[in-house]
Amino acid sequence: MIQRNDLLTFNYYKKEKFTGSNQGMRYLIQKDKEGEEDVLLAVTWPGPYNFAATPEEMKTKRAFPFREESLEEIAEYLNQTYEQMFGGCQET
Repeated sequence: MIQRNDLLTFNYYKKEKFTGSNQGMRYLIQKDKEGEEDVLLAVTWPGPYNFAATPEEMKTKRAFPFREESLEEIAEYLNQTYEQMFGGCQET
C-alpha cells in the first residue's frame, strides 16, 4: 500500500518528477500544465516496462491541483488504481 510519506516532499515536485512501483504497478508523478494552471500529473501503468517503453493506451493519467494536499489524494488514487488493475491492495 502506498502511503503519503512514500511520495516525497511537495517541494521536490517543483523541479523533479518521481517514479515508483507497487507490486507490479508502476507510477510517475510530475508537475505539468493543464491550460494555464500548474497541476500534479499522476500516471500509472502495469510493469515490468518503464514509462518510455509502455504504449500510451496502457497508461492511465489523472491531474490534481498543484498543492501539497494533493499528495494525499494521489496516494489514495494510486491505491485505488492498484486495486482496479490487480484486484486487490496488499500491505507491504
